[in-house]
Amino acid sequence: MKSLLFSIAFLFTITFLFKHCSSQIQPGDNKTFLDGHNAARREVGVDPYTWDKKLEAYAQDFANKRKSSCSTDLSSKIPYGINLGLGYGSLSSFQTIDRWVSQKSDYNYTSNSCAKGKDCSAYTQVVWRKSVRLGCGSVACGIGWPLFVCVYDPKGNIPGEKPY
Repeated sequence: MKSLLFSIAFLFTITFLFKHCSSQIQPGDNKTFLDGHNAARREVGVDPYTWDKKLEAYAQDFANKRKSSCSTDLSSKIPYGINLGLGYGSLSSFQTIDRWVSQKSDYNYTSNSCAKGKDCSAYTQVVWRKSVRLGCGSVACGIGWPLFVCVYDPKGNIPGEKPY
């Protein structure tokens, strides 16, 4: 009986994840990503991004290729700047951009460095002055974990350059 109850609970959980935690970009997510990026850029005096359908398609293709593995490996050559957001459960587009922008607290503009042991590269890409176009995509990968991908053109995080 315990085994049957566990199986039912497990199936319910998996069904819930696939129905409610699917992270395909939903209507309004493009606006959420664009608005979130541009709010961070306004804070530091950088011109806003424009949404680019070509970059959106690239980001979606990038996400689709990681659907089964949820891989965030960036070892291959990518012609754009990129930010990835992988989460458990119900990570949203709003939470994803918020996580990237929250790296600002670890970034020191004067020294153009990040606090020891921290990563600020998502934040600096968000506010990279020379990046002007943005596109994002997403997929529910693995057992329904959301993977969000945003790509930027031209790419940022150029060693030795400040983001703004």
